[in-house]
Amino acid sequence: MSDEKQSAPEDLSKHVIPADVPVFNCLVYVGPLPDGGVRARVANLAGLQVDASNERQALSRIVPAFKQRVSEFVNARSAIPWIEPPPDPEPAEQTRFIPVHL
Repeated sequence: MSDEKQSAPEDLSKHVIPADVPVFNCLVYVGPLPDGGVRARVANLAGLQVDASNERQALSRIVPAFKQRVSEFVNARSAIPWIEPPPDPEPAEQTRFIPVHL
């Protein structure tokens, strides 16, 4: 073990999310489209689906849509209509769990 002092860590405050920022689980099913590309759909909140040329693009579009929809419910102080339990994915779909901070 070295006797050298560790340098002071960088200011972590810009990386720390306050405890009062809510986090929601976005459950996304991603699968291929018949004509190419992929479809991503949120399994635990109705009405959110995007088609894109690849998974990365699909997820980069569906996460902001999820965040906006959940924010609308939170700002209106309405219950979020989660789908519990979510339906099973289709055979060709893969599951992605994405924590989303508002």
